[in-house]
Amino acid sequence: MGSGTPDLIRLKEYEDLPYAVLGEEGKRGLQRATEALKAPVFRFFLDHAQAQQYVGVIKAGRHTVQILPKIHDDEGANLGYLLSLLGYARKLRIRPSDVAEFDRLGGSFLEVWIRYFAGELNRLLRRQYGHRYVEVEERTSFLRGKLLVERELAGAAALSARYACRYEVFTPDHLLNQVLKFCNGLLLKQTRLASTRRLLRENDVMLADVAQKVIRAEDVDQIHLDRLNRGYEPILDLCRLLLKNSTLDLRAGRIAQLAFVFDMNLLFEEFVAEFVDRHSDKIRLGANRLAWVKKQQPLGKLFEKFGMKVDLILKDDTHHKVLLDTKYKTLGAQKDQQGLSQEDFYQMYAYGSAGERPYEDIVLLYPTTDVVQQTFTHGRMKLHVRQFDPRVIYNSERGQPDEEAIVKELNEALSILGS
Repeated sequence: MGSGTPDLIRLKEYEDLPYAVLGEEGKRGLQRATEALKAPVFRFFLDHAQAQQYVGVIKAGRHTVQILPKIHDDEGANLGYLLSLLGYARKLRIRPSDVAEFDRLGGSFLEVWIRYFAGELNRLLRRQYGHRYVEVEERTSFLRGKLLVERELAGAAALSARYACRYEVFTPDHLLNQVLKFCNGLLLKQTRLASTRRLLRENDVMLADVAQKVIRAEDVDQIHLDRLNRGYEPILDLCRLLLKNSTLDLRAGRIAQLAFVFDMNLLFEEFVAEFVDRHSDKIRLGANRLAWVKKQQPLGKLFEKFGMKVDLILKDDTHHKVLLDTKYKTLGAQKDQQGLSQEDFYQMYAYGSAGERPYEDIVLLYPTTDVVQQTFTHGRMKLHVRQFDPRVIYNSERGQPDEEAIVKELNEALSILGS
């Protein structure tokens, strides 16, 4: 456990957080945030809380608790690893190269996130500050646009304005810009860094002609993007993430509670699936070429009730199909069955037996630095347990995912197939 900027508590997965560090207010805030997330982000004990397999940021009282993956010794490299996974899983489009800012921003993932938002929005507003036509209904002293006859018949003569009209105006004051202004304002009150605050204030000045409205997460989903404003999609994803994971104090116009976390189980699973899909031309199943990939493929229902869905179905150029599933858990050669539980074997057997023709090869892939290679056989079904070294995902010298190393690691894990 470490600290960076004031009130920032830095943890890695499964590390302990003593309540003495948080104080009573921080402890209650952490418990409330965990309950609101409806996910076991922390386990609470008598004198401490223990982080689980979730990473991200939680505000607890005056403290911000940051949890990063436990892969590298260097905090910046761990952040780069996390951003690489998030980028491939399309959950957060922050470039891993932005890790260069990490130390300068006090070692805070949240401050990196806010700086990225501020910089991207500033760039977009300078390049394509968007006006669009907005429909307006009001009474005017002259006829404008379309006359709303039904309202005239309802007694307009009693009003000072004579005509009820519907017309369009070309204005910057539309929902997209209102969302951007609201989120920019929230983050302006959240950041502690003068350089980031300066960028956010500049954004606010550029959005001066946009009305200040309270925005909710569902409002973001009402925005229609076209080819002219498609560039705003990544920044809107950040707005959606912010609004969905914040409790707002509307009177003060600030964030009362903030928590956005990511389950490393799902994140690693989605990363592997997306990477194999994007780089299928470089992935081999043993000596054979990978012909096609299907992600999150339903295999049928168990007892006609419980849906079964595997991470990946791979087919090589000989039409041989392989199931690939990932497990984010600790394995080791010193453990029985390499650390697999009985439930893991049952689950893989159910997957392999699904469908009219059973799958003969199933690969279970684990993120571990230990060498794990073992094959279990049941009839014609083979369960291949293989490791994937997660350290190869992020290259700290280049500041980006190391795609060549990832391909090599996957090909080594799949080399047993077809041999």
